[in-house]
Amino acid sequence: MDRRGFTLIEVLVALSVMSMIAVSIWAATSQTTRTRQVVEESHDKHHQVRVAFDMLTRDLSSAFLSLNRAQLEPTHDTVFIGEDHGEEDRVDFAAFTHERRYFDVKESDQCEVGYFLAPDKENPEQTNLVRRESTVLDVEPLEGGQLLVLIEDVTVFDLQYFDMVMNEWQDAWDTTEVTGQASVLPMQVRIRLVTRDRRGGDLAYATQVPIPMRTPILKEGYTPGPPLVVTH
Repeated sequence: MDRRGFTLIEVLVALSVMSMIAVSIWAATSQTTRTRQVVEESHDKHHQVRVAFDMLTRDLSSAFLSLNRAQLEPTHDTVFIGEDHGEEDRVDFAAFTHERRYFDVKESDQCEVGYFLAPDKENPEQTNLVRRESTVLDVEPLEGGQLLVLIEDVTVFDLQYFDMVMNEWQDAWDTTEVTGQASVLPMQVRIRLVTRDRRGGDLAYATQVPIPMRTPILKEGYTPGPPLVVTH
């Protein structure tokens, strides 16, 4: 009876071929997984920027000033303060963009909004773009409210404001100063943002947002009270 089998060399050759096939499959699968991670992270970053720009556009388009204050004891003030800090700017203003999420809550569509860069809680060397919203208009228009991280690892948040009277872009805008800016909002706001991708490269974005309600709201026959002094 013939009991021929595989020789040791044949077994080694078969194992070598199977090993090469397994390595090839692993390499292809690993590369596919890495590519998928890169695509997903890139998509997530673009989604963060798109959502942030949508919120910026919505807030800035609804920015407003109001001269309707209590004459004796003002309880609130509406401002538009865009501070120039090089590539880490900040802007705070009043807007009609608050959404009431609970029934019969004592809130309106008015709110204080701010955008600025803040250090990450887990990684202090990283800065994130943050949105601040306060549902109460008070005597501290630059403070209070809740913070929401919009974009992680942002290196540049640069804002410019178009002055229609001067017909030029300004690096800062402050309606609390005794200048031509005190009575109006900028015609447009130009936004430039730079964030890092997973490999440390820079991703740059930019947009411009018009502001329709440039002049302050004032009820007919109303005598405005004294403006508040806002400390920066």
